Amino acid sequence: MPVELVAVVAIAALVTAWLLWRFSRGTTTASGGHTSPNAAAEVEVRTEFPPEGLLVPEDVLRSVGSTSGAIWDALEAAAAPVAVEYYPVSEAEVAKFRTGPVNATAQQAMVGIVEALNPKSPTLFRVVLPKGAELVKAAGTSGFRGFSRSGGKTAHAVLKPVAAGGALVAGWPVLAVAGTVLAIDMVAQREQRAHQRRIEAILSRQEERAYVERITDQRSADAQLSRAISLMLDGGKPNLELALKSADDEFYRSQQFLEKHRGVIDELVDNDGKVDYRRLEETLGGKEKEVDQFIRELHLARAAIAMRRKALITYAASLALADPTNPYAALRRFVGSQVHQLEDADAVATELTERLTQVELKGRWRDSDKSVATRQERFRAQVSPPKIDGDTEIRYLMTSSGELLQVLPPAEDEPLQLAQDE
Repeated sequence: MPVELVAVVAIAALVTAWLLWRFSRGTTTASGGHTSPNAAAEVEVRTEFPPEGLLVPEDVLRSVGSTSGAIWDALEAAAAPVAVEYYPVSEAEVAKFRTGPVNATAQQAMVGIVEALNPKSPTLFRVVLPKGAELVKAAGTSGFRGFSRSGGKTAHAVLKPVAAGGALVAGWPVLAVAGTVLAIDMVAQREQRAHQRRIEAILSRQEERAYVERITDQRSADAQLSRAISLMLDGGKPNLELALKSADDEFYRSQQFLEKHRGVIDELVDNDGKVDYRRLEETLGGKEKEVDQFIRELHLARAAIAMRRKALITYAASLALADPTNPYAALRRFVGSQVHQLEDADAVATELTERLTQVELKGRWRDSDKSVATRQERFRAQVSPPKIDGDTEIRYLMTSSGELLQVLPPAEDEPLQLAQDE
């Protein structure tokens, strides 16, 4: 993904604040925001919706038709950059879900959707976020499951687009902010945990204490951000300063490490395209050839980048939700510079990781080919990025009693409380 696109995506939540401002202006009329009696009468007419479908803002469908690729492209640029899948589910399926209360930010929009659809049986809703999907991909995962450019498919059927307009979509921009932040919270935590587990796997007893403290610091900062997100989405105004500072401290420490080792492999490659493993060990691990320490710092850096991305999105979303009518023109430029700094570090980490996982090692005349190959395989496995599950969904459930709940991710995806990390 081009750096410019990633930078645009990474401030999606703050851009949504501007979209909220634009959307709120667009809903007023030339007469100063008053609605005519005829228009009011039209709003009160109940539209009959099919039992399942993909709710798309009617202006999007009107401009592009019903093909999934065209809808996706139009949603990215829409005033309300969000769509909602919905379909009935059985009581047996409902019993398998882990559920919890809906946060206050999403509650109003989802209640409006449920009232408009008036489903006659338990129904599952999945929030579709084109900008959020791009953002999750930028975090190194495969993005959102469900609706895609190839069409929204469920276990039930291929969902057909259904136009949604008027009061039904009035709260969707806020829903887009809430959904994006929830997804980033889950994905960033997965990414951090995956890198931290790699570190724990190669710790020796002598190094354990120092790195346990580093990992605890990262998890503590991440827990602070997750709690701030929960409070923010429930309508509170959390103080983000401490959580942002913790994320910044971890990021700047890792940034220095990455800058120090930028392009290090290129300096070691001989004319045959290979690197003497002894020179590599000395360059990365110093005179003591502590290569494992270098590998641990690399994984800590990747975890710190994931946390900084989460911190920036949380900060941007807090502003968007606090004052939806403010376009934040000056602040968007400042956040853009922070994003550029973040993506530069991410690019260095990505390039360094790729070069390390592709390096061809060689030994000296007394080193057997087998021993060198074993050393190379082990080194590549340790520096390679861990696989991270990208199946991130923001889902809500209306039960048979009419109660609206959020479908929670598996227990291992839930943000850890600070007490668990201390």
